Amino acid sequence: MILGNLISKSIILAAFSFYTYSAQADPIPLSDYLETMDLTEVSFSGRIKYDSSEDSFTFYDENREPFGVTIDAGRAAREQIETKCDNPSFFVSYDDLCSISGSGTVEIRGSRIYLSIEAVKTLTK
Repeated sequence: MILGNLISKSIILAAFSFYTYSAQADPIPLSDYLETMDLTEVSFSGRIKYDSSEDSFTFYDENREPFGVTIDAGRAAREQIETKCDNPSFFVSYDDLCSISGSGTVEIRGSRIYLSIEAVKTLTK
């Protein structure tokens, strides 16, 4: 019984010490944090637009937030997106964009976040 209480108190003291140490730790620099997130594997679903006048892709998540896109899924996937999802107009309705899902990685370039599409699971107009 005494040993059990001593072990319990030791565990509580260790947990408290860890909590106070981690609460007082210096904040991580932004560049270090971004480096840990760069090239993180992700799954995604949302909408995609291809603008043939600028040869650029834009992905929109469920909150309609835009992300730059690189297509690393191969030439066939890139051409399929270009053909189905071309919309060079400046004003575009979200509902008129292609729906897409798949997997890839997050690429952080300075202050910009890009989606690198490595595999397309579904693509519909």
